[in-house]
Amino acid sequence: MKISSQILLTFLLNACWQVAFVAALASVSSWLFRNSAARYRHWIWVAALLLSVGIPLTTSTRVLRQGLSSNAPITEGVAIDPLVQTFARNSQPAQLTGSTLDSEPFLLSRPLALSLIGVYFAFLFYSGLRLGAAWYATRRMKLNAVHLEDQRLTQIVERCATAIKTNAVNVRLCSTESVSVPITIGMFNPIIILPRLLLNEGNEEVLTSAIGHELIHIQRRDYAFNLAYELLFLPLSFHPAAALIRRRIRQTRELSCDELVAERILNAEVYARSLVQLASGTPTLRRLSITTTVGIADADILEARIMSLLNKTKVDTPRKRMLLIAVSLLLLVPCLAAGSFAMKFDLKRSEAVNQEPSQQEKQRREEETVKRARATTVDFGDERAMKERMETDQAFREKMIARQELEMKMLAIKQSALVKMARITMDQAIQIATSQKPGNVLQCSLDAEHWEEPGKLAKDGFVFYRVVLVSTEDIETGASTHVWVNAVDGTIIRTEKELPRKPRPE
Repeated sequence: MKISSQILLTFLLNACWQVAFVAALASVSSWLFRNSAARYRHWIWVAALLLSVGIPLTTSTRVLRQGLSSNAPITEGVAIDPLVQTFARNSQPAQLTGSTLDSEPFLLSRPLALSLIGVYFAFLFYSGLRLGAAWYATRRMKLNAVHLEDQRLTQIVERCATAIKTNAVNVRLCSTESVSVPITIGMFNPIIILPRLLLNEGNEEVLTSAIGHELIHIQRRDYAFNLAYELLFLPLSFHPAAALIRRRIRQTRELSCDELVAERILNAEVYARSLVQLASGTPTLRRLSITTTVGIADADILEARIMSLLNKTKVDTPRKRMLLIAVSLLLLVPCLAAGSFAMKFDLKRSEAVNQEPSQQEKQRREEETVKRARATTVDFGDERAMKERMETDQAFREKMIARQELEMKMLAIKQSALVKMARITMDQAIQIATSQKPGNVLQCSLDAEHWEEPGKLAKDGFVFYRVVLVSTEDIETGASTHVWVNAVDGTIIRTEKELPRKPRPE
């Protein structure tokens, strides 16, 4: 549950600025190609949608990978302090990389985090319902369409298919009164649905423009790509910049189809006049209901389409290549940098942070109690005398038990602070130590020197892992090597060899 909420928060909050950043870069790139073919601008906005989904998703995947690695079991055959091992499993030490994701996460309060997640799921549910309703409306439209068998329309289809060099054998022409503009439905067996009003007028130029435009949609497989774009947009439906990217994809798609119609089927002036006539036959040249279809009215930019057809300027090939290189670098390089500057968010430890001042005060009181208990404790000589005193004196026994409990609490506080201050894992410390001195690992423990108080190091204090190794040549002598590894930067502090102790004479 913790990892899933952390992944979702990281995806959601990073997407808020990353998607806006990608949309801004795509806008600049599209402006650079303002005098080029519309298909280049269409590719730019499609790439922007892919980057808008891919960058936050990659960031969340890194969080998942770090969470799984932090929960990995300790290396077998290594003896580690159980208390340290317990705190190590409950913590998330950072990795030795320069990425922002590898630092401590930004902690959000649980109510705020849950509210953000709830609002996001509400947007996701609403967008999913809209997409499902659009698919259902498209299916009903397809079922209610009436197949057309008109020789004149068949000839127009064949003429347009020959002009754009596509196969129109599987394309069916249908008609219905529920649409006011031509649309295309289907991936494998596409259907072109024409409005009944358009058929009644019988204007051949307008029919050629409408059918040619829809055949180009079929040739480009825009229906399938449009479904894919809608699914990609779904997790980003809450973001206005993502909605802008989707709208630009639709607009540049229609401009691309207009260019191909004017280039291969009809004269640009004739096609522009047909678009104006189609617009005059409907309230507006736009889709009147939410569907998953593609058609001539997907973009409500009639004036821009007419001006693009009549005022077409071409860019020379050398400049176009330079623009392609510049736009590719403009999109990819900053987006990769944005992924490396992503932030990590979490909510599980936020409550502990809010209680930190009172917890520190409690630690100070417990430390003072331990000091007073040690100051008033009498040295009773040997262990036997201590046991006898504890058996006979109940008050002394209770005092000693309370002292032991406080010492255990202080030890737990110190070990918890050690794990939080460590920036490398025990596995990494073991790898560093064995690379310095190859051998079998007997023990690995986390410790620190120069404490100011329990849970707080002094200015000259440092945290380290002590790794005990036995090399092949030391097995016969019984010696061992102690390697101190800095728990923050992974450097070797010192290395010492411990000789076996001589048995005491009896």
